[in-house]
Amino acid sequence: MMKWLFVTAVFLPSMAVYAFGDIASDDPQLPMLQHLNDVKIMTAYPDGNFHPEKIVTRAEALAISLRAGGIQIPAESVGKTYFTDVDPNEWYAPFTVRGVDTQVVAGPEQNPNFRPNEAITKAEFLAFLFRATGVKFGNYMHKTRDISLDVSESDWFAPYFAYAKRFQIAHLPPDGFYRPNKLLSRQEVGVMTYRQLRIFYGDNTTKLFVELQAEIEQFITLLRAGEPEQAEMHLQRIVELNDALAHTNNNQDAIAASAISKALEHFSDSLRAFKFGQNLTALENLHLAAKQTSRAMEKSEKLAPFARDLGTLIDETLMSFVHPQFDRFSQK
Repeated sequence: MMKWLFVTAVFLPSMAVYAFGDIASDDPQLPMLQHLNDVKIMTAYPDGNFHPEKIVTRAEALAISLRAGGIQIPAESVGKTYFTDVDPNEWYAPFTVRGVDTQVVAGPEQNPNFRPNEAITKAEFLAFLFRATGVKFGNYMHKTRDISLDVSESDWFAPYFAYAKRFQIAHLPPDGFYRPNKLLSRQEVGVMTYRQLRIFYGDNTTKLFVELQAEIEQFITLLRAGEPEQAEMHLQRIVELNDALAHTNNNQDAIAASAISKALEHFSDSLRAFKFGQNLTALENLHLAAKQTSRAMEKSEKLAPFARDLGTLIDETLMSFVHPQFDRFSQK
């Protein structure tokens, strides 16, 4: 049942979104959090609010992860405990038992304490979430170099961040720091959970689409940070993913993906032309990028937010051309 609900919410247009009392109706992450509430992975508090800034505990994070993975709590898990600091009568005790039994959590032979009421770190949560949703890490054990400035290949959590980076489960800021020890809020946990659910319940085409969205998001993030050269490093992968998607899924989303890919190429060409004083060529490429961006917005609801962001960047770049004092790229 939950799988059907998730696939319906992700791949069909939303009929309506009911806001929580403490999240703005135009918050782009509201549909994600609303869906998690609907399928009872992360529900609102009795007061009807989501409390997005509330820090998540390890017990809460484990419960969310197990629900996301569809891991049920059998009756024999109730009233038991494996850890010295977990009361078997607490609400979260069965989750810790099931977490150990399914190898989502390390057992007491490695650590006799679970620390249920401590805040969850980003690294710990990604480990819980990815284990619960059955991620196969064989391909990521040897892709742990150059993940971020604060995740080294010797860190225990490196494979988790390698996977998170590929699909943008945890967004990598333009400063290059993942901050694995950051304590997570409910909104941050919710967004990461939703993004992983798209992979967990999707097919290979979905994975291509999600990775494409991740690459586009990183491209735009780097452009906004005034790092056009770093952004261009993502272009080749964007083109590859777009080609792969076109071969497997020739629908409106694939058409929109192709349009955004072309728009990004034109945008990069325009920045290079501006850099070398070829202003007419730059403006022509900006015009072509804007046309492709508009096409993407018309074709796909799921890619429209990325297209709008890119359209804003195009407008800002035109403003930089008219008023050079606003040029973020010239400051590098």
